[in-house]
Amino acid sequence: MRSRPLDLERQIRAAQSATSTPAAEYTAQLESALAATCAAVAEAMARRNPSSGAGTHVSPAGVAIFAGAGSPLTQGMAMGLRGAVTAEELDAVEAHLRPLGTGPRQVEVSAFADPSLLRLLAERGYRVNEWQLVWTRAVPTRPLAPPGSQLSVRRVQPGQEELYTRVVLAGALETEDVPRASIELLLPFAFAAGHELYLAWLGSEAIGGATLCFADGIAFVNGCAVRPAFRRRGAHGALIRARLDRARELGFSLACSSTMPGTASQRNIERHGFSFVYPKLVMVAD
Repeated sequence: MRSRPLDLERQIRAAQSATSTPAAEYTAQLESALAATCAAVAEAMARRNPSSGAGTHVSPAGVAIFAGAGSPLTQGMAMGLRGAVTAEELDAVEAHLRPLGTGPRQVEVSAFADPSLLRLLAERGYRVNEWQLVWTRAVPTRPLAPPGSQLSVRRVQPGQEELYTRVVLAGALETEDVPRASIELLLPFAFAAGHELYLAWLGSEAIGGATLCFADGIAFVNGCAVRPAFRRRGAHGALIRARLDRARELGFSLACSSTMPGTASQRNIERHGFSFVYPKLVMVAD
């Protein structure tokens, strides 16, 4: 059930916060596990396209993921959770995020990041791009209610990878006219270790998709999108329940998710028993 090789998981755990505060330790555990799942996507991209330069750099400052220029996963993660961050450590993270030396820089900063990280980011012109809210719940011990008679959720099968990618991007981009470049950036999710992909079907029509990924004993219920024309039919909730059921089957006890504040995704996550644990910022600089 591992999404990353053991050696890299050990490196990521070693980069967790040294603070003794239970809340900070919990944050470091969740953020480091999430970084491990994203590193698996970068590895899948590197396998599919060795010339992409995709890969992961683990440092005391955090985990730098490069999953291709323009990928939402190309960012610094689990940042500042070990203690003070030096300029040199942040330099190395930024260099990995921009292998050609140009392009935007993006990092996630949780509520328990060391203040030194915030000072360095301010000096380098980072600005807040969006807020994220992190949620957790215990994985249910019994099967959850299945969707209605016309709606079904099934795991993506070999040969359906591009269909899945198009459906998720149509929901995320709010258009059925999905650019080919965006498809290529998202396709590695379908081939990443520790990732399972799901499609929601209305009859024979694929109307939504979502990801279940796992690392360090945590199941992440993230990456859900429903095509605009098919919303308000229960697909999002059905995808949440299907992934929680699968996490139970795999023996996980903790599920984690993240949403933007005040969204339909937040409302659905709350309806399905998730509790808010901490906020984090997505910060960018040119």
